[in-house]
Amino acid sequence: MFKLKINPLWSKSVLLITFLFLIILSSYVLTNPKGSAESLKLIYDFFAINFESFFLYFGFSILVILIFIAISSAGSKKIILKGRADYSYFSWYSMLFATGMGAALLYWSTYEWLVYYTNPIDGEEQSLLKARSYPLFHWMFTGWALYILPTVAFVFSLMKNSNTPLTFSGILLKKQSGPIRIILDIFFIGAILTGAGVGLALSFPLMSAAIAKLFNLNQTIYLDFLMLFICMCIVSVSVYRGLQNGIKKLSNFNIILVTTFLALILITGPTKYIIINTLEPVSYVFKNYLSLSLIQSKYSLDWTVFYWAWYIALAPAVGAFIVNISNNKTVRELIFGALIVGSLGCILHIGILSNLSIYFYENGILDAPKIYIDGSLTSHALVVETISSINHGSIFLILFTIIAIVFLCTTYDSLSYILATASMKNFNDKPSKNLRVFFAIILMIQPALIMFLGGKDSFMWLLVVISVPLMIIYLFLVLSIFKNAIKFKKS
Repeated sequence: MFKLKINPLWSKSVLLITFLFLIILSSYVLTNPKGSAESLKLIYDFFAINFESFFLYFGFSILVILIFIAISSAGSKKIILKGRADYSYFSWYSMLFATGMGAALLYWSTYEWLVYYTNPIDGEEQSLLKARSYPLFHWMFTGWALYILPTVAFVFSLMKNSNTPLTFSGILLKKQSGPIRIILDIFFIGAILTGAGVGLALSFPLMSAAIAKLFNLNQTIYLDFLMLFICMCIVSVSVYRGLQNGIKKLSNFNIILVTTFLALILITGPTKYIIINTLEPVSYVFKNYLSLSLIQSKYSLDWTVFYWAWYIALAPAVGAFIVNISNNKTVRELIFGALIVGSLGCILHIGILSNLSIYFYENGILDAPKIYIDGSLTSHALVVETISSINHGSIFLILFTIIAIVFLCTTYDSLSYILATASMKNFNDKPSKNLRVFFAIILMIQPALIMFLGGKDSFMWLLVVISVPLMIIYLFLVLSIFKNAIKFKKS
């Protein structure tokens, strides 16, 4: 008789929550894809409208708190993680950035400026400066601060007790049992699973549109499934090989490739135009960071709240992964590394790709605002059309497609690794290769099924709805950080 053997090192509750969440989510979404998306959107709109100021103040406060922690004596604490490898700064920054950002950055870097330029604030004229500035603001310091808040909380908790499970309950509860632990783990795992769904929903249409353009194909579901299979194979191999031989090498390759891609655009494109029109909005964001962060406006309600909610919901997975790669770094290096390097990477992406699109618009090469308004191309197809409009566009589009695929894969092998790690009873127990591959396959197939059957919007709105209770949990994470920091100072 067949018996399923459960590894005694596995957390049965985490595994059970994962499976139940997937089953319930699938049932809810697939029963009525359109209706579920509309219901979740209404819930998000309620929180966005009624808690707009809370989102804004929360995001800015987290940034201030982390900077304070970094410059305090607690910031000099070295992160010592038993059984975790040390990584060079290049590999560390590569994995940190690739995990925090994905193919979505390529998409929004080229596209987001259109949202603001074609929909100016009431009483104002269309402003290219604001259209250039708001994407930078949304992808810079506050977003990265929200990402790494759980990282700092995990690190401080592990420095106190190296056997801490890599979940919210592991940080906040002494006793790893009871209903509160289950609730905390549901939000931790739910954020990871819905984040995986959002990643697919944004990335696969972009990759499929690029492949269709390159080979003059129709963008069909069969092409989407082919891309899914290719990415799933890459992710499975990478996560099977582990952090050192798989994820690190893929992230290093990705950062070299994307740097080359952006440098070639800068060199062969309108170099002076891009540099000037990147520095000006960066200066604008720095000068107006306080007002952009705290003053309510049309853009803050429609977009800033959405972005902060998105970062908050994705942070459990991103934060937990960064913990695993930060051995022998100081807390100060962790915080400033994420804030500065992460923000610089986003500035480069957005500055080069958005200004390339704006240059094409101003010089009559590609009228992106008109296409955006009349909807003659999908948003993903418009991004692909922008890249292919560069001189030697086919070469750039090939590079763009490879980068999008690798970006997606680095995100998913990180998510798979973290979900497998969270399934262990304590941080010192490393997940087996087979468990990591198992989660890699589940994380791609289940969201893909929902996406292909028309439920992708539900993932997006569920992710941002989850951010509301997560903010409450994060307040307790902040208290945990200060409590542990005081203990370290006394010791």
